[in-house]
Amino acid sequence: MNDTSQALRISPQTTRKVIWRLAPLLILLYIVNQMDRANVGYAALTMNRELGMTVAQFGFAAGLFYAGYILVAVPSNLALHRFGARAWMTRILITWGIVASLTAFVDSARMLYVVRFLLGIAESGFFPGMILYVTFWLPRQERVWLMSLLFVAIPVSNMLGAPIGTFVMEHVHLFGWPGWRSMFFIEGLPAILLGVLTFCVMKDRPDEATWLTANERAELNRALAAEQWEAQRVSPQGALRTLLDRRVLAFGLIYFGINIGVVALSFFLPQIVAEFSQMFAVKYSVLQVGLITAIPFAVSAVTILLWGQYARRTAVSAWHVAIPTAVGGLAFAAALFLSSPYEVMAAFTLGAVGVYTPHASFWQLPPRYLSNAAAAAGIGLINTIGTLAGFLGPYATGWLHDMTGSYRVPMLGVAALMCMSSVTVLLVERKLRTARALAVAS
Repeated sequence: MNDTSQALRISPQTTRKVIWRLAPLLILLYIVNQMDRANVGYAALTMNRELGMTVAQFGFAAGLFYAGYILVAVPSNLALHRFGARAWMTRILITWGIVASLTAFVDSARMLYVVRFLLGIAESGFFPGMILYVTFWLPRQERVWLMSLLFVAIPVSNMLGAPIGTFVMEHVHLFGWPGWRSMFFIEGLPAILLGVLTFCVMKDRPDEATWLTANERAELNRALAAEQWEAQRVSPQGALRTLLDRRVLAFGLIYFGINIGVVALSFFLPQIVAEFSQMFAVKYSVLQVGLITAIPFAVSAVTILLWGQYARRTAVSAWHVAIPTAVGGLAFAAALFLSSPYEVMAAFTLGAVGVYTPHASFWQLPPRYLSNAAAAAGIGLINTIGTLAGFLGPYATGWLHDMTGSYRVPMLGVAALMCMSSVTVLLVERKLRTARALAVAS
């Protein structure tokens, strides 16, 4: 074992202490984040009719969130790097909570377009900021487990959001509103409260953590410095060069293909389940649709943890991303060609596993080649390109559904993009590993 590899190792006790301190808050923030993103999919079950919106218009409204998000994602991550996670995360949480609650007041498709766009701007930088934040605390082999715990928040938020959102829509009517308005108003409030909590308890770096001993802080700083030294050998210098770097752009395209599956599940699975009444002559209430929709997310939450432990015990590589992504893509391709609602949901469950499992491993790959400001800009850009899936995917899915009368063609497109990412990540990692070896040897 070389000196660098030895320096990257930290004690299990220190790892556990960091994870137990960081994970609960980060997971809670991310659950609320994902619920505020995805609740428009449940609102669509009744909102579309009240506002007179087609599926394509709904898809456009859902996608406009990502248009606003994309505009300021990279500057937001650079601001976090400069001002610190505590201050910047507080700003993000409070502003997005306010805008999320204001969605309850929309009275037309155009007004929904505006609010979704503003919500994207308010929230922009939250996810890449969290990715960057955890790189300040643990080296990659230990970080993959922390990030696996973090990414459990995505399916858990959908698992909880589906029954909670649909329950509120059916049974809660604040101010005499229909249920979807009450849901938007209520689900924006936790982000505001958590913004205050974040300002009170979050620490920016290990040096500020009074709950670590001096030896533990030194151990973490030594490991993180060794990881930065490795990355600096092959990292582009400066934010502008990073934004033009082919490696960063390639990772962004890979993440786009993975993220398109997340978008398809979050925004359209409730409507696909609702269409079972035409496909299979069954009838579900809004709450039943929510409960059925929760199944794939519940299963994928378990597989994220299992895959994270596997990646932690082995050297994180492109294969940890490629295998589940390919399996998920093939499942999406088959889902709507099956002959019963049970078979369709089994396929979507396997697709959800393939969509969510690779995330924690994927985000260990770019930091191997990015350091300091380049890491902030690169992670921001990779997430921005991936987020384009959220802008283009809903509108394209809605348009294709309106054109064909079915979700089959859109799901085949999702499957193709996921399989593309599976192949591309293997090719990119092979080239980058060669380049890194040459840089270290020199």
